[in-house]
Amino acid sequence: MAKEKARYFTFLLYPESIPSDWCDRLELLGVPIAISPLHDKDLSKVEGQKYKKAHYHVIYVAKNPVTAESVRLKVKRALGDKSVALVQIVVQSMENMYLYLTHESKDAVAKRKHKYSQADIK
Repeated sequence: MAKEKARYFTFLLYPESIPSDWCDRLELLGVPIAISPLHDKDLSKVEGQKYKKAHYHVIYVAKNPVTAESVRLKVKRALGDKSVALVQIVVQSMENMYLYLTHESKDAVAKRKHKYSQADIK
């Protein structure tokens, strides 16, 4: 059975799992990428834990339709084996996904998530 292919993907990166020059390494991949501000004020639902583990949301736009697995392997080669675990195809609109980088999407606003600054998107 053929795996689903797409051009638009999203994934999370955790600061402790990526090299210090991670932004430069992603840029060298040669595809359009948008990176959220560090999400370090997302409230946790876990008892005794105020905030979720700090992370970045990344949007990755492939040149041609590819599988999520191929994107995951490409990012792992650039950033290291522990850098990314799950790559997902963007199923909602790209506009909505981009707005989610700062929690300005309708869903994030409805859930009253902490709003991050648009100026901090890379």
